Amino acid sequence: MNSPAKFEIIFIIVVGILALPLMYAVHCCLDYCCLRHARRFCRQNGLEISRSRWQPAFDRTGVKTEFTLVELDCLDGRKQRKLVRLIVWVFGVRKVLNDESYPDSYDEQWPQKRA
Repeated sequence: MNSPAKFEIIFIIVVGILALPLMYAVHCCLDYCCLRHARRFCRQNGLEISRSRWQPAFDRTGVKTEFTLVELDCLDGRKQRKLVRLIVWVFGVRKVLNDESYPDSYDEQWPQKRA
């Protein structure tokens, strides 16, 4: 193996290692962007967010899409709890899946705060 080939291999490894933090930063920025669109949706509809969570959205066949499923535990103007599920992407809210009163049994599925 000649020396230019070794240099190319080392260069590819170094670039790959340096790209990992960049990919993580892009991932965090996309999550922040999607959550920001969801918060703006709630603010425009007069809802106050108590807590939120998000995960990748999947289509009917189970394939991951470019969208994010955001679930929000909100309070409306009368301080009634509502569960809002949104399909969000980088450019805004794509679809409202449901906007209904909050089922009490759903609390068990949310992560609990540590004491």
